[in-house]
Amino acid sequence: MTLGLLFVIANGQTREQLIEQAKTYSDSGDNVNAEKVTKQIIDLDSKYEGNYIYWSNLGTFQRNLGKQKESLNSYNKSIKLNDKFALAYTNRAKLYSELKETDKAVKDYKTALEIDPFNQTALLDLGMIYVKQGDFVTARTFFEKLLSKYPDDYGAASNLANIKKRQGEFSEALIDFNKLIANHPNEAILYNNRADLYLKMKEYDNAIKDIDKALEINPDYLVAIITKGEIYYDKGDYENACKYFNLGISKGFQKERIATYLEKCK
Repeated sequence: MTLGLLFVIANGQTREQLIEQAKTYSDSGDNVNAEKVTKQIIDLDSKYEGNYIYWSNLGTFQRNLGKQKESLNSYNKSIKLNDKFALAYTNRAKLYSELKETDKAVKDYKTALEIDPFNQTALLDLGMIYVKQGDFVTARTFFEKLLSKYPDDYGAASNLANIKKRQGEFSEALIDFNKLIANHPNEAILYNNRADLYLKMKEYDNAIKDIDKALEINPDYLVAIITKGEIYYDKGDYENACKYFNLGISKGFQKERIATYLEKCK
């Protein structure tokens, strides 16, 4: 379901064989053949009542292939055949997001939630949309609702921890990051984000320990390299701060994003 696909076994050997082929192609990432076979499934019987599923699948294969117009037509067809199929709305919402039509994406995600109030994709993606818009209060409501039913949802938990950090709820954010790291000990981004939290708390030793762990996991993690520079900068150690800022820039980090810091590196 995370790929926005659904396969059901239908009557008829030929259909079953095609469905299995489409699933095999989908699992292997072969969108070209998955699209081709899914069209064959639909063409077997244009009036088959379950075709709304395959129109939605077809739209996803086409979206993955960059065929945005065809993808939109397929999702529209799916929704026309069954306007209570939440997956088609979340799939079309993802397409609208790619097309930068955010208002339409939000509308589709909210429609999906009317059908399925705890739809994980809709809740997570809506939260992310509001994070990008800087509306952390609204984003938080979607993440908290998602976690109320799915407490182990990584995306919601990590984003909620970052929102708490941003809103100054450092103790609660630290509890969340500790739990996340315990469950996902090899995620460099979590160590970076907890290091940034420790930085805000002025706990520099813990911040350095975490950022070193992030860079141990991924030595080329640009954000972590810059975070390490920020930790030294906040300590007043501009020599080491500039060392890591320049390292990050040499690896591709945009210097405009840290222009204020670089004034100490002249």
